[in-house]
Amino acid sequence: MESQNLSICKEFSKGNFANVYPHFNEYIEWNIVGNQVVKGKASVIDFCTNMLAEMTGSVLTNDNTVEAENQIVIQGKCVYFDADGKESIVQYCDIYWFEKEKLKHITSYCI
Repeated sequence: MESQNLSICKEFSKGNFANVYPHFNEYIEWNIVGNQVVKGKASVIDFCTNMLAEMTGSVLTNDNTVEAENQIVIQGKCVYFDADGKESIVQYCDIYWFEKEKLKHITSYCI
């Protein structure tokens, strides 16, 4: 059976952000490497809300997961069509850290 933390991370990596908000630590930090660092629950929720508008029509697939005691890593890909209708693919690796059963930190690498 899948752990609750793994389920939470899979939902987030697939873009089902709202399902994960109740599991955020108040001081959550999301480091999108090479882009920006978003700090605090309200800021991360706002960022996710804005991302959802950009992700319309995207298909996210989690391909590989690794689970440790308080850390989970998910590798996957996002397939979408750009403004010209050309298919594009972004590969991602999300690393999640939990503290006291709440999601405390996320690091995302996107190529």
